[in-house]
Amino acid sequence: MCPLSGGRALSVIQSKGGTGKTTTAMFLATALEENGRTVAVLDMDPQQSATRWARATEDLRFPVVLTSSVRDLNSQLRRYSDLDYLIVDTPPGGSQLIDAAASVASLILVPTGVSPMEIDRTQVTLDALADLDTPVAVVLTNVDRRERLLDEVHAELVGNETAALADVVIPTRASTRRAFGTSPKMTEPWKSLAIELEQAFAED
Repeated sequence: MCPLSGGRALSVIQSKGGTGKTTTAMFLATALEENGRTVAVLDMDPQQSATRWARATEDLRFPVVLTSSVRDLNSQLRRYSDLDYLIVDTPPGGSQLIDAAASVASLILVPTGVSPMEIDRTQVTLDALADLDTPVAVVLTNVDRRERLLDEVHAELVGNETAALADVVIPTRASTRRAFGTSPKMTEPWKSLAIELEQAFAED
């Protein structure tokens, strides 16, 4: 498998669909680009959500590249090896594509809400990643801070031995849910998450 020699590969992985993988990929790419980083998104999801998002807007400042196979992934890693970050958006479930994305990652991000079903599937995802040497971080997304579940989930994930828990929590916002097909408008949580990720890399 071809590593990313010039920068960092962030693979966004979650076995459950609908947890915000593509939203996380696109908003993080925008936040990193606004921080002065060079970035591209590789769309490995057969549903092509990131690709369709990019086609619907004319003012994205980073490329979104459809990457439909392991061979494509290796090719794009070589093509964009000089960038600071590559963000890999993956399909739900389990597949060879997810395995490949995990194997090239400098960091794996697992986005999840706080419902019992989402946390159950997140644990399945973490179990599948447990044998990797790659660091894993869970990001709580689309969260209503008034939910009592938030504290319970936070306490559960803090003690997880497979993954770290991002300090930044992404709250639910109508503007985020409506962002598909637009250039994401940055809000403080996404900016803070990008900064947290960069600080984590700086500490390596």
